[in-house]
Amino acid sequence: MTTCDESFLSCVRALKRGENLDEFTMRGVASCILDGHTTDEQNMYFLKYLSAKGETDQELLTLLDVMIKKASRISPNVRCPIIDVCGTGGDMQQTFNISTAASFIVASAATDGKCAVAKHGNHSTTGVSGSADIFASLGYDNNAEPSHVQRILEKNHICFIFAQKFHPAMKHIASARKMLGGQRTAFNVLGPLANPASVSRQLVGVSSKDLLHRIPRILLKRGAECVITVMSNEGMDELSTVSSNMLVVADRYDGSRRMTEMIVKPEDVNLHRSDIADIKVSDASESVACVVGAIDGTASRSVIETAIFNAAGALLTIGDVADDLTYAVDMCKESVASGAASKKLDEFVRDAGDMTRLEAIREHGK
Repeated sequence: MTTCDESFLSCVRALKRGENLDEFTMRGVASCILDGHTTDEQNMYFLKYLSAKGETDQELLTLLDVMIKKASRISPNVRCPIIDVCGTGGDMQQTFNISTAASFIVASAATDGKCAVAKHGNHSTTGVSGSADIFASLGYDNNAEPSHVQRILEKNHICFIFAQKFHPAMKHIASARKMLGGQRTAFNVLGPLANPASVSRQLVGVSSKDLLHRIPRILLKRGAECVITVMSNEGMDELSTVSSNMLVVADRYDGSRRMTEMIVKPEDVNLHRSDIADIKVSDASESVACVVGAIDGTASRSVIETAIFNAAGALLTIGDVADDLTYAVDMCKESVASGAASKKLDEFVRDAGDMTRLEAIREHGK
C-alpha cells in the first residue's frame, strides 16, 4: 500500500466518524485524488462522507486551492477588473441560461473598458443547458487553448472559459460524482469559484441559504475584492423577477472585510414582476434563443429583465461603475435598449464564433 493509499483511507475513516480534516491532511488527500492516484470507488466514499459530515470553510478553501493550482491559468493583459457571473446550479428550475446573457450585458454596459468578463462554466448537470452549450451554439470553440482564450478576452473584454478544458484534473472525480447519482458534493460548490482567470470580483448565484455567507468568506480569504451572492425566494440561484431576493455583498473596506445583507424585490429597482413559467425553457435551443433575445432586446420582457437584473448585480461588484443597484439596472436597460449589448455580442461572435449560427438563432427566434 502506498503512502497516498494509507493517507486516503485514514482520511475517509475520519470523515465517516464525522471528524473534520485539518489543512495539511485535506491538501494531501485532494492532491492524491486530483493526480489520479485513487480509485473511483475511493473518491465516491470521500465525497459522500465529506458531504454527510458537512464541509468546513477550511476544507473547502483547501480543496479550492488545490483545484486552482492544478488548473490551466490565464493572465490577461487588461487594465480593469476581471469579473465573473455564475451560479452553483442545483435549483432545478429549468430556466434559460441567465448568467450568459447577463455577461454580455455587463461587458457592454461597463463602457470605456471598466471591466472584463471571464465567463467560467460547463455543460449543465441539472439544468436544460449550461453556458458551454450556449457558447458552442454560437460557434465558439470551447476547447480553445488557454493562450487563445486569453487573446479573446483581451480583445473583446469577454470570453468563455470551459471548465473541462481548464481543469483537466477534474476528470479523476467525474465517475465518482456519477456514482453518487447527482448528490451534491463539495465540487458543486467549488466549481464556480475556481475561475482560472483569477477574477477579483464575482456575482455567484446559490441555491441554498448556507452558501450565501460561506462563499464570500472563502473567496475573500483567497484575495477577492468584492463578492455578491444571491438567491431568490423561490430558490433560484439567480436574481429573480419572480419574487424577492436575498443578497450578501462582501468586500474589502479600509483593509477590513465587511458583509452586508439585503432583500431586494424587482419593483425596488424599477423592474416588473414575472412568473417563473415566463423564464423556463424546455430544451437547449430554446435557451439559446432566450439568451440571444435577452441581449438583443427582442425576447419577452420577463426574459430581458431577468438578464438585466443579474447583469446589474454583477456591475455592483465594481464600485466605480455603479454603487447603487437601481442605477446599475438603468445602465443595463440602456445597454440593451440602445443596441450596445447586441453589438458586443456581434463583435464577440465575429471574432470567436460563427456569425451564420448567430443569424440563424435570431431568425429562428422571430
